[in-house]
Amino acid sequence: MLSAAVFIFAHFDSLTRHWVINDDVRQQIFWMQQWGDPELFPGDLLADYARAYVTWGVKGLYRLAWPLLNISIVSKWLPFVSFAALSLGGKGLWLSSPVAAPITFSKWLPGLLFVFLGCCLFRIGARLGSRSLAWFMAGIYWLLPFFLDHLAGGLARAFAAPLLAFFCLCWLAARPWGLALALLLQALFIPYIFLTGALAVVLAWLAARTGRWAGASFLNRGHLLTVAAGAGLVWLMNQEFNAAGFGPLVSAADMAGRPEFTAAGRYAIYPAPSILWEVVSPWEFIAPFHEGGIILGALGCVLLMGAAVWGARSLDWRELKPKLQPFCYLFLASVLLYFLARIFMLKLFVPDRYLVYTLNLCYLVGLALCLHAALYRRPWPRVAAAAVLIVVAFLGGLRLQSVGLFDYSMYRPLYAALSQTPKNALIAGHPNLMDNVPTFAQRPALATFELAHPWSKGYWEQLRPRLEDFFTAYYAEDPQVVRDFCKKYGVSFLVVDDRHFAPEFLAGGRFLVPFDPPLARKRKRLEERAACPFFAPFDARIKSLAKDPRHFVLLDRELFPGLEVDKHQRLLDMRQYRR
Repeated sequence: MLSAAVFIFAHFDSLTRHWVINDDVRQQIFWMQQWGDPELFPGDLLADYARAYVTWGVKGLYRLAWPLLNISIVSKWLPFVSFAALSLGGKGLWLSSPVAAPITFSKWLPGLLFVFLGCCLFRIGARLGSRSLAWFMAGIYWLLPFFLDHLAGGLARAFAAPLLAFFCLCWLAARPWGLALALLLQALFIPYIFLTGALAVVLAWLAARTGRWAGASFLNRGHLLTVAAGAGLVWLMNQEFNAAGFGPLVSAADMAGRPEFTAAGRYAIYPAPSILWEVVSPWEFIAPFHEGGIILGALGCVLLMGAAVWGARSLDWRELKPKLQPFCYLFLASVLLYFLARIFMLKLFVPDRYLVYTLNLCYLVGLALCLHAALYRRPWPRVAAAAVLIVVAFLGGLRLQSVGLFDYSMYRPLYAALSQTPKNALIAGHPNLMDNVPTFAQRPALATFELAHPWSKGYWEQLRPRLEDFFTAYYAEDPQVVRDFCKKYGVSFLVVDDRHFAPEFLAGGRFLVPFDPPLARKRKRLEERAACPFFAPFDARIKSLAKDPRHFVLLDRELFPGLEVDKHQRLLDMRQYRR
């Protein structure tokens, strides 16, 4: 109940406002709106890629949940439900339209996973020590932003920490069937976490058979068969992705010398950071660096580590050693896979994924053990303990306020204008702006930032020319370049935002969306920052197009008249140029 209260307090904006979502929902969930309206996204490259990109487990769960959140279906199943309850769907709460049901579920699923993870951690604490340790475990969990940040959006990554915790709990409880279930769920929902769990099981099984190290006695050949079955599922998902023409993933040789894979590009993959950075970086979110700056963050680190060291001295490590076995094997498996992923870059996905969830889980468990030993040397009075628990839950809700969420309501006039266009109309515009169009306007976009994935070779070969040609047309001087572009790609409508032509925007940097002057860098609550004018190498191309004072033809209202969406945006009807 307390975990549910913390989540509702932290994500109240998302639960009550349709436009507040996790940014990656626009990458992985938007296409599911087809279930409510099959006419959406017909033959759309981005929707087809996102459908292939999302794991089977996530797709299956959303498909099962879709009728439960569909206002049309629920009103037939439960005709006695009041109109007031059904109307909550329009406010981003429980029920929603058939089209928007997946977006609504992406808001509630993190809450279910947050509660499930909290229950697993509570049970782990009870298994490791006592009920008081279990409450310490829960309290520290509520105070750490990492977990809710990765749960937000209800994406594949949202299942990483809950399924790791469930895996450890089943191991601690010596539940062979539960452990097998955890492995299969990992394979279906989050394959790189499955690899971690599978390797941990294999290592423990080998250790138990050789007798050289402590291993789980309940592990048997059935678990090895489960590992094989999970590996088969992961292989089949990968084959399906490649068969669709979107793969394979790039190699280290493919990434060498290409800026789109660096910190200036779409995502900083190559070169990979050192393992020391991976081990230290979680403390950026454990200590209050983001809330209080460097001084308060450093002070928090010192106090936490000091209390942890003091508590660690009084722990009975000999008694704890067998109980910490699943975490030790998970950590060992994570480190081995991390180095393998660095050697075979992207063949095993991004290296840091193998460490980040295991490390944060281990840090949470370690802090709970040590702080409990330091602060709970004798039982607390029941009233005082309850008061502390409520205060911690309240502080957790405050610290987790809107973690992983962004507000995209600033473009509501654009969504309304686009909703009047034909459902199969292809919309072109700056990719940062187009991120929101498939999700909130339910229209296919030519290219978006969120789905600009250079690591998928087959897909990138199709998308990169779109981006190159779009920027050439968007910043063109010659109107014929724009017309030829629209004809080539079958663009029906073009969105022009004059803020994309401002010198400050073109000069580059990371600024708050929607780039209202003066451009701001420091993120405010629920506001998103985006790279301007775009990520490398496209930024250099844009700057070369706009390096001299010039006449941007799309700003000429006589040559390209259009619907005035607001004071910055215009919607141009380009269908005449498709012929």
